[in-house]
Amino acid sequence: MGRKILVADDSAVAAAMLSNVLKSRGYDVVRASDGIEAVQQVYRESPDLILLDIFMPRMNGYQACRLLKDDPAVAPIPVIILTGSDSRSAEFWSLQTGADAFMTKGFDPAELVAAVERLLATPTPHPALPAGQPPGPEEILSKVSVLMDRELYSTTVERTELQTILQNLADGILTLDMQRRVTRANRALGQMLGAGEMELAGRPYREVLGEAAGDATFELFEQALAGQNETVAALITGTPVAAGFTPATAPVKGMATETRDSELHSRAGGTTPVAINVALLHDYLGETVGCVCVFQDITRRKEIEALYEQLHALDKAKEDLTHMIVHDLRTPLTSVIAGMQTLEMVGDLNEEQQEMASIAISGGESLLSMINDLLDISKLEAGSLKLEYAELSPEELVARAVGQVAPLAQNKNLALTQEVAPELPAFAGDEDKLRRTLVNLLGNAIKFTPEGGTITVAARRSDDGTELLFAVRDTGEGIPPEAFAHIFEKFGQVESRRAGRKMSTGLGLTFSKMAVEAHGGRIWVESTLGQGSTFSFTVPLGGRDDRIEALGSLLPSTCMS
Repeated sequence: MGRKILVADDSAVAAAMLSNVLKSRGYDVVRASDGIEAVQQVYRESPDLILLDIFMPRMNGYQACRLLKDDPAVAPIPVIILTGSDSRSAEFWSLQTGADAFMTKGFDPAELVAAVERLLATPTPHPALPAGQPPGPEEILSKVSVLMDRELYSTTVERTELQTILQNLADGILTLDMQRRVTRANRALGQMLGAGEMELAGRPYREVLGEAAGDATFELFEQALAGQNETVAALITGTPVAAGFTPATAPVKGMATETRDSELHSRAGGTTPVAINVALLHDYLGETVGCVCVFQDITRRKEIEALYEQLHALDKAKEDLTHMIVHDLRTPLTSVIAGMQTLEMVGDLNEEQQEMASIAISGGESLLSMINDLLDISKLEAGSLKLEYAELSPEELVARAVGQVAPLAQNKNLALTQEVAPELPAFAGDEDKLRRTLVNLLGNAIKFTPEGGTITVAARRSDDGTELLFAVRDTGEGIPPEAFAHIFEKFGQVESRRAGRKMSTGLGLTFSKMAVEAHGGRIWVESTLGQGSTFSFTVPLGGRDDRIEALGSLLPSTCMS
């Protein structure tokens, strides 16, 4: 016995033609001439597949399909909806009712047979229908009425929920039709404009939004339309829609790719800064019918941006003032130090006067060192400090730095040792900047190491052989772990001094970090409280030309010489 197919069509000619095609392929056919009879035949004959015409008396094919798909007992039976209309609307609503396929009458019989075979090839449980008579016309119509009431209720609830959400959004929402007239606005937008939502409906967009916001909205609308057309064309031709995008990876179709900042002006005289975004609206067939515009209140963001600009301006003014003061201090301070040194050499000073002069010279040199650090840090930050490259010997660099701080170590009875690996290669670097870096690190070690302690300067190749590694170890009080993150920041040590610790201004470590990084190296600290600290930095190896070429990608050209 063949598979059973129900053909429901009010046209006797069409029903006979369909029946003949199916019977010629070995199928059993039962027929119905309207929607109610079709439903009754389903419960009476339990077919394997149903062919439904749309336009039939008493109950159309949409209603019959929806009713059958709502009953779990018969819902698995495949349904093909047939119609003489070739409109996209008929296909859409057919599939929305739950139909498994849609076909337009006038098709090749082979196409119908292929669709039937495809649906029947998928195993479906055969409905176990209750024994007895099929439902009568009144019962069927009552069930359709209940189904329609239920769907109307569900649609109403969804619409009410959506309306509640739109009305309570903080962002302004506006919808426009293709003639650029307002079709809907929410409460938030009305408040921004000082108008009721109903007052805005039907008016041209520019009249509602004003010139600036209106122009921005129009441009975003056009951009979204252009993006949609570009994506559709790309899907047809297979060409990229934009640099880096294929149709499958393109931005969402129908959405503007940018947000525009503008202003909305209220009738009451107020102004609200807004960020505008636009997305296209489509009907159930996918046709563009307008757009939805979102107006996000960015008042707070604008206030923060204004404060940031003020802070940036104040910070720049502070930096400029600091640079001017420091620069103007260096010349007279240098003169004072030179005069004191000359007095010390040519004057007939007693022991007390000699001591006072030495103290003044030492203090002046410390102050001059801080001034130089500040100036060089400013230049490094601005990218205007030139690195004077030369071929350097690691042994000589360490020896010069140690020689410069040796008197300070002797005054505190500290052991100052060197651990330089033998046969280290020469490297390209700025001797002054790297020596000052070592001196800064040694100076900190001397300052925080108690009398009788030990300070060691080490130099060796890195483990991978591509860098020179310099390290300064001390047996001082150590640094707390929470200070590691900001110890190299400008003035990063001031807070520790205020907390009662004898810290410096932190300029030396800031300069050291920037000087090392300008060479393409790294600097870091390791420390254990009560056991001491180790400050380490690296400088890449390589010939001078190689170093300059490598640094070209890291530094502004004004830093190179």
